[in-house]
Formats: sequence, C-alpha cells, structure tokens
Amino acid sequence: MKAPTPDEPTLRSATPLGHASGRPLTSDPLVGVVNAPTGNWIVPLPEKSHFIVGRSSECDVSIPDGSVSRRHLRVHVGTELAIEDIGSANGTTYDAKPLRPYERTVIELGHPINLGGTTLFIHAAHGIVAPGRAPRATRRPAAPAAEVVRDDALRRIYDLLPTIAPSPLSVLILGETGVGKEVFADAIHRASSRASGPFLKINCAALPESILEGELFGYERGAFSGAITARPGLFEAAHEGTVFLDEVGELTPPTQAKLLRVLESGEVMRLGSRSPTHVDVRFVAATNRDLAELVAKGAFRADLFYRLEGVRVEIPPLRERADDVIALAEFFIARLASRMNLAAPSLSPGARDLLRDYAWPGNVRELRNVVERAVVMNPKVTELDESHLVTYGFTSRPTLAPDSRTQTATDLVAAAPQGDDLQSALETVERRAIVEALEKTGGNQSAAARLLKMGRHALIARIEAYGLSRPRKRT
Repeated sequence: MKAPTPDEPTLRSATPLGHASGRPLTSDPLVGVVNAPTGNWIVPLPEKSHFIVGRSSECDVSIPDGSVSRRHLRVHVGTELAIEDIGSANGTTYDAKPLRPYERTVIELGHPINLGGTTLFIHAAHGIVAPGRAPRATRRPAAPAAEVVRDDALRRIYDLLPTIAPSPLSVLILGETGVGKEVFADAIHRASSRASGPFLKINCAALPESILEGELFGYERGAFSGAITARPGLFEAAHEGTVFLDEVGELTPPTQAKLLRVLESGEVMRLGSRSPTHVDVRFVAATNRDLAELVAKGAFRADLFYRLEGVRVEIPPLRERADDVIALAEFFIARLASRMNLAAPSLSPGARDLLRDYAWPGNVRELRNVVERAVVMNPKVTELDESHLVTYGFTSRPTLAPDSRTQTATDLVAAAPQGDDLQSALETVERRAIVEALEKTGGNQSAAARLLKMGRHALIARIEAYGLSRPRKRT
C-alpha cells in the first residue's frame, strides 16, 4: 500500500482491527503519522498481524524518502505492538535506542520510530485526520480509565474536563509516576475541539538533548552531522492537534527557551533554519517533579512555567484512592482476559483486601502489572486469591520503611552468637520493624501494613509466624 502524498492524506474507516490470533490490540484501526523531509501525512496501516514499511512501492506502507531502505522495518501487531529492523542501510531507532538488525522490540503507541531521516508514530485511529481536513462531527469515546474512576477526589478532577478541554489554555498535570497523567491528557484531547486532530506525545526524559530538539522542532539539511535531508518536527506534525510533553521538568534550559517561543508566538524554528513555521498546537505537559521548586532553584524558566500552567491539575496517588483500586483491577483483568480469549477471573475477598491495603508505590502502572501478571500466569483459575498477586510488596518478607532499620543486617550478623546466620539476622530486623510499626499505629494492622509497604494479610501472617499478639479491635 502506497503512502498518500502529503497534500492528499487518507484515513480508512474506523473498523475494528483484527489479527490472525483473533485478539485485537485495540478496537480501533492503527494509523501512522509520518514525519518525513517531504512533509507530514497520515497513512492507514494494514489490518495484518505483521506488515513491511519501506521506500519500495511494493511494501505494505511506502515512505518515499531516500534515507528509508527499500524494505526497512517489519511491524508486528498482536496483543503487543513490536517492530523489527530488517537489515536497513541507515538503521532504526526507537525512543533514541538503536535497534540491531532483526532485533524485535516491543513498543508503545505514540512513541517515535526513526527510519533514517524519517520519523513514524503509530497511533490508534481514534478519529485522527490529517491537518487541513474538516473536523468530524462526532467525538472519540471517553478514555476507558475515566469510566472506572470511583474516587470522589479524582472524579471531581474528571468533572472539570468540560471546562478545561474546550479552552485554548495549556494544561500542566502533576502527580507521581504511574498515576495516570497520560490518560488524563488523552481525555483532555478527546473532549476538546481538536479531537479530530492528532494527539502526539513524547517523553522529554527519554531522549538526549540533541535528538530531542530535532524531534520537537525538526531540522534543515546540513544542520548537524547526519542531517542529509530536511525534516519537520513533532510540533509541525501535530498542527491543529495536541502535543503531550511527558516529564517536561527534564527539559534542558536551551530547549526550554525554544519551547517558550512556540508557546508565545506559535512559531517553530527548525534546527539550522532562519525562517519560522507557524503551527496551531495545544500543549499539555506532565511531570512528577515540583516545577515551582525547580523555578526557585533556577533549573526551570519561570516564564515557561507560567505559560505551561494555564490550568494546573494534580492527580492523587493510588494509595489515596482506595475506591479506585478494585475497580481498576477488575477493569485490567477483564480487558486482558478478553484479549486472551479467557473468562475473566474474579477476585477473592482476601485478594481484594490485599489490593486495598497495599501502598502501591508504582501507582496504577504497578497495579496493572500485578493483576495482568496474575491472569497470564494463572489462565485456568476462576478466582484470583492472595497467592496469585505477586509483587515486591506482596512477598512474605516486607519492604521495610527506612526509619525502621535501626541496625543493618550486617551489624546484627556481626554481633550475633556463633551459629546464627543472615536469615536469623533478617528475621530479627523484620520482627523489630513489625513491632515498631504496630506501636506507631496504635495496633492498627492496616495502617501498620501501609507503613511497612506490605499487604495486611502478609503482615498478619508474619505476626503469627513470630508469635506476636494480634492487636484486638477497639470497641
């Protein structure tokens, strides 16, 4: 299938994407946003389990650029999305990491894939159309994660979408890693007047400064060693759409200054160019860092901070959203079970207690990994219990809070009587930590478990193993 010319982009109908396995990656078809020296365009991707991208017109997706090999890349589509360089001349990089020939790498939607001097972004169609096309009358469906929000505080944040999304203001989303900042950014785009335009995202911490600037702003031929052709950047590709800048607090001062110019004037200056290009882009940025503190330290520009913080939204961590934990767990279980052609297992009462009591330092991302791993490793069970939920905090030995380690295991081993070993020393540390946690929390086992970053049932098991008295419930 040939790529459309830059001035005649096409988009196939939004039919479900099916694969040979019968398990769809997404309910929408996939499209490729091509960012080439000859221009930007959107090309529908074949509904196959794998397809070839290259310069040759015989490829499933043809990109007419001299830096792209005749047969450059194989894309694998299934329950995961993966790419494989098939012996290209100029190589392939994904998120700035070069791929070895015939190395297969799992990728995420929306992350940059460099084929020579061309960048390819793969997205779910979601109504994306090329710049200049008339907006569709319908909006994309609400983000799935928004449909399972149960926590009152987070629900109030999502209730702001009808106010935030239509405005032209930039949005700054704050929160710990894994709380769902990207999901909320996508929800903003879906509910905005730009929903029919592209939603492109880039992780500002994943790329070196030299590569990041080229990806964001583009470059002219000869701008630096290896720039054999001119190429527009991400901002130009996102014209009339939304750009999501993840980990924006990691931008270097020179890149901050260039980004500020785009925000203030709507003009993008490619590397090596003397004439700017006007773009119409809505910016949504996210970070897990305290930008105000970075501004005070001089590590982040105050004027850029004020521009990005047109609207400020802070997503609370999962440990403060107890009502969301089970709803999200069941959502992830059902979604993965559907992809695996399995009946979705239920959660036992003990598993539910364990999920509610755990502190979730990795937030929603960790929760998803835990329950999806349980489904994959136990495909025949109809009910998941505590033994199926495996993560660092769910082992029989807890992760101790730093202030509970009054002595190191090495110190205790050195002082222990002859015949004692590291195991007994660790048990001494663990027992002491449990006793201290129970004392600090007045015997509240759930609070003590959170302090020790372990599940309540795991804590109870350790209390019984050490012969400690179970705290009585207060009447």
